[in-house]
Amino acid sequence: MPAIGSRRGPTKGDQRETALLDAAREVFREKPISQVTIDELAGAAGIARSGFYFYFESKQALLAALVDQVIGENDEEMAEFLASEGTDRGALRRGLGRSLARWLVEGRWLREAFITPCPGPEMLQVRERLMTNGCTAFRARIEKDVRAGLQVSGPPELVATMVMNLRIMTFSDAYGDPDAYDQEVLLDSLTDAILRLVYGTTPGVPAAGGGTK
Repeated sequence: MPAIGSRRGPTKGDQRETALLDAAREVFREKPISQVTIDELAGAAGIARSGFYFYFESKQALLAALVDQVIGENDEEMAEFLASEGTDRGALRRGLGRSLARWLVEGRWLREAFITPCPGPEMLQVRERLMTNGCTAFRARIEKDVRAGLQVSGPPELVATMVMNLRIMTFSDAYGDPDAYDQEVLLDSLTDAILRLVYGTTPGVPAAGGGTK
């Protein structure tokens, strides 16, 4: 007899949709998104072309689902910082380190999805989805600090968007030229830049005129 409160496990449909998303990540790591066909995506997932359309009406719909995954992964990676308060440098740096590790693996398609100029109307919709939904958790974190009386450097929505852009560009550059900077130096610099951008201060850094902020 099932235990009280037990929940249904993933169905075959859930598993196939996940397989499609996982296969898409693999394919997009090796080939420009614009050149990937529905047949390739379906084949990589081990299903027929008609099976693809059972789960996604288009490649753009699949990309939107991938963006939702990326947003969810980012929130998980930053969960420690998002749950803390104020200028928690350690939690922020650890979260950024987890995000950088993901970018170093998947940066090829992430760069194309979020940075490449003139990506076409479908990809622009995906980018808009990222910027609209991807800043929500960080904005809420800033708003929580404002309610607690902590001073921030600007409107939470704008500051969160600026942080998102800074992270994307920094991680994109790290993927494109991983030997340009030591990863520890890169993470320290990005962490401190974000704290200065949001709060106008970096914990432990001497302030002008002596002392620390």
